Amino acid sequence: MSNTKPNPHLSYRPDIDGLRALAILLVIIFHAFPKFLRGGFIGVDIFFVISGYLITSIILKGQSQNNFSLVDFYSRRIKRIFPSLIVVLTFALVAGWYILLGNEYEFLGKHIAAGSVYISNFVLQSESGYFDTDAELKPLLHLWSLAIEEQFYLVFPLLLILGGRFRVNPLVIIATCLSISFLCNVIQIDDKPTEVFFFPTSRAWELLIGSLIAYLSIHSIGKKQAERFSNWLAWFGVLLIFTAWIFLDSKKILFPAWWALMPTVGAACLIFAGETAWFNRKILASKIAIFIGIISYPLYLWHWVLLSFTRITEIEKPSALLRVSILIISMILAWLTYYFVEKNVRFQKSKFISLGLLAVLLLIGSAGYVVQQHKGYSGRYSLDSNLVAGKKAASIEKGCADKYMKTTHEKLSKNEFCLFQNYQLPPTTLLVGDSHAHHFYHGLVKHTNLTGGNLLNRALGGCMPFFDNPPIINREKNCPWVIDEFLEMAIATSSIETVILAGRAISEITVLEYFNPANQTVENNPYIIFQNGMQKTLQRLTDAKKKVVFVLDVPELEFNPTACIGRPWRIIGASLAKTPCAVPRSQIDLQRKKYLEIVMPILREFPTVKVLDPIPLLCDDDYCWAVKENKMLYIDSHHLSVEGAVYLAEHLQL
Repeated sequence: MSNTKPNPHLSYRPDIDGLRALAILLVIIFHAFPKFLRGGFIGVDIFFVISGYLITSIILKGQSQNNFSLVDFYSRRIKRIFPSLIVVLTFALVAGWYILLGNEYEFLGKHIAAGSVYISNFVLQSESGYFDTDAELKPLLHLWSLAIEEQFYLVFPLLLILGGRFRVNPLVIIATCLSISFLCNVIQIDDKPTEVFFFPTSRAWELLIGSLIAYLSIHSIGKKQAERFSNWLAWFGVLLIFTAWIFLDSKKILFPAWWALMPTVGAACLIFAGETAWFNRKILASKIAIFIGIISYPLYLWHWVLLSFTRITEIEKPSALLRVSILIISMILAWLTYYFVEKNVRFQKSKFISLGLLAVLLLIGSAGYVVQQHKGYSGRYSLDSNLVAGKKAASIEKGCADKYMKTTHEKLSKNEFCLFQNYQLPPTTLLVGDSHAHHFYHGLVKHTNLTGGNLLNRALGGCMPFFDNPPIINREKNCPWVIDEFLEMAIATSSIETVILAGRAISEITVLEYFNPANQTVENNPYIIFQNGMQKTLQRLTDAKKKVVFVLDVPELEFNPTACIGRPWRIIGASLAKTPCAVPRSQIDLQRKKYLEIVMPILREFPTVKVLDPIPLLCDDDYCWAVKENKMLYIDSHHLSVEGAVYLAEHLQL
């Protein structure tokens, strides 16, 4: 462990390294064991406060001594941040070549490119949320927080320098930016939760809390009171952090919102309490805590990459023993990275080293971009060419239906799937529903006889394809008005002769069972709400003389189909693949039982509605298959691949 001071501008505080240790332990426990005290994600918020405090302290002290250099500041940031990141990105790039399938490697290349220029937060926001089920399959997911910090470093020092030239008190700048950012957070959290989570405008306030503590400390504001009540202040901070860790659950709350005040204010209290507070002196400044704190940055980088790679390649969810082993390996790699790389580069005085590091990082990012452009160099595995290249279900073609549907509402959700066969001709068929409607699109467009020649896809992730969609049966807030708009458009547009309705209703019906409908009133019974919405939709469409096609949901596999491909580096049974690549038919029949009890009585009321059931094509008497004719039919446990959609379209008749 080095005794070298991390920055000559600041006096070293060992308790800050200890606070880093607390933050990283919360994060890695959460990532390895997400069901154990689900609030461990607050470790990132603690890191934000620490970063804001240290960076602002450096800037303000440099300005007070008239020796602050922006070039020197960025040079130090590069030497602090880039070395470990270069090592981990290089590892991911090389390891991914050997252990990932083409579509997975393409996805990794995209994230390497984004991570190298610190825009991972924007890329991830456009794909999904931090707490989505697919999050653990993104090896570089965790780079979003580094991106926010670097974006903060690019803007905030310039604001302080500009304020200094116009003699604006730094406290005014800090307080103003903090207030605006916090308001962006709490005002937008309900409508744009993913954007709020990933965007620097709504997360900067957490770093600015640290900036505020830095200003108060440097100018000795409240210093006497803090020293007098240091122990109480520290223990209050500990209470806030551990309360957040124990009680906050990412599955039940929108974060950050007001909830993030708990870990951020808690971290601020511990910093402001100072080195003399008992908890800071005895716990945070202990040798073990300092050691973990010193390697916290490379540990943050390593642990998630290894956990994610393992989750991707293993057939079953990694055991607790395997996950613990990965965390231990991560700590070893973090120490090696710090001792042999970061420590040797960080304290070098030459600015040319910073330029060299920048060049190397951009080179790695370029390599990632090349991997993405070459579709992950598919063909290294026998079934790889039949896997859809990435999750195309998340793509959006802007403005595709503006010609046929004018709306004054806000921009649609990022999960909207807006695809059109031919922009020059009016639509003949409308596809409506959620992602389980969208995954049929690529098959339907290859068989124009099924769609009348011009298919308009207006699916919205998380939305059932019914009028009057209440929140109880939908995942997205925008579902009611958006789906109503789509269906009204179909009724009003004479060229649209056919409306195809589809959705992931099997799992949604299963979720509804938790509401215990037997104890609900008629108005609140989710099953009745589901049926009423379905009945109204079919009634209005058939009254409008539309040909209605209702697609029953596809079987859900309950495993990732890539488990059916033997991979190198698979820890348990390296060359083994899941066999059979299927789910027992009896299990699927049981899975669909409640679903069919809900939808079939309504469908029987409308004999003109065409009902398509994919079960006979995907299942035999014994199994429902993920692979047929050497083609992977699914891209995950419940979405069809392009090949799967084409396979169904070839055999279905509208």
